[in-house]
Amino acid sequence: MCSIMGFADKALTKEELLPYFDRTLSRGPDMSRIIETPSGYLCFHRLAIMGLSEQGMQPFELDGDYVVCNGEIYGFRKIKEALSDKYTFQSESDCEILLPLYKEYGLKMFEMLGSEFAMILYDHRNDSLIAARDPIGIRPMFYGYNQNGGIVFASEAKNLIDLCDKIMPFPPGHYYADGEFVRYTDITTVTSYNSDDMETVCQKIHDKLVEAVDLRLDSDAPLGFLLSGGLDSSLVCAISAKILGKKIRTFAIGMDQDAIDLKYAREAADFIGSDHTEIYMTAEDVVNALPEVIALLGTWDITTIRASMGMYLCCKAIHEQTDVR
Repeated sequence: MCSIMGFADKALTKEELLPYFDRTLSRGPDMSRIIETPSGYLCFHRLAIMGLSEQGMQPFELDGDYVVCNGEIYGFRKIKEALSDKYTFQSESDCEILLPLYKEYGLKMFEMLGSEFAMILYDHRNDSLIAARDPIGIRPMFYGYNQNGGIVFASEAKNLIDLCDKIMPFPPGHYYADGEFVRYTDITTVTSYNSDDMETVCQKIHDKLVEAVDLRLDSDAPLGFLLSGGLDSSLVCAISAKILGKKIRTFAIGMDQDAIDLKYAREAADFIGSDHTEIYMTAEDVVNALPEVIALLGTWDITTIRASMGMYLCCKAIHEQTDVR
C-alpha cells in the first residue's frame, strides 16, 4: 500500500508531524522517511513491492524536485526504456519514472499514466507542491488546511484529524497545482458510440481484460491471488496462470460453517491447478476484528465494512503464514 503525506508549510516541526503520519504506519512497515523542503515536508512509509532494494525507497529526487507516490505505474518498463537515453535510474521501482516524466511533460504527465496512484510532487522552481490521484480513485488520498491555511495531503483521513478542521477526499482524476484542483481526465463523458458487431465486441473485451491482468502481474515481491470462486476472481486467476505459465498461489476465505464460497473457490483452483490455501473465519473472529476494520477503513458504512471483513481476515492470515504481500 504505502502511506504518503505532504505539507505545504512548516506550521509543525518534523517531530510534531510524526505522530500524525505514524497513524498509517501499517500501510508501509518496511521503511520510513521524512524529508524537509524549503517550504514544507514530504513523508513516506514504504511497503516494498517493486525495486525491493534501498534504492527504491522514496522520496525520489531529480534536480531538486521530489516525489512520493502510493501506487502501481502499470507498463512502466516501456516508459522507463524510452526515458533511459536522457535519464539514469538508480532502482527498479516503477515510481522512479515520475520525476523524469514531469520534467519532460509537466502536468500533462498525469494523462499518460493510466494506472492507480496518489502522489505528491515538490517542484523546486516554484517551491510548491503538486498532487494528483488516479482517474478512478483506487488509491486513497485526502486533504485539508491547517491552522495557518497551508494545504496538507495524506493517504488517509485519520492522518489529518486534529490537524485540519475540515478533511476532504482528493477528487479522482484531478491534480492540484498553483492552489487549484484541475480535472485532467473525464471517464464519465461519452463522446462517441461503438458500432462493432457482437463478435468483435466480445473479442475486444477479452483482449482488454487479458491486457489489464498482464499489466498487473509485474512485481518484484511474491504474488498471491484472492479467489472467491466467483466470475471475476476466477477469470483473473485463470488468465494469470496462463500468462505466467506456472502454478500460482491462490487464497480463499469463508465461514467455518456452510462455507459455500470455499467450495466454488476450490473447484476453480483445481481447474487452473493453483497452489490453493483455504482460510476459515469464525463469528468470534469477525466480532473481534470489527473495531480494527472500522478504524482502518475510516467509515461506519455497513456495506463497506461487511465487504472488507473477509478481505481483512484473509490478508491478515496470509501475512502471518506466508511471504506473499
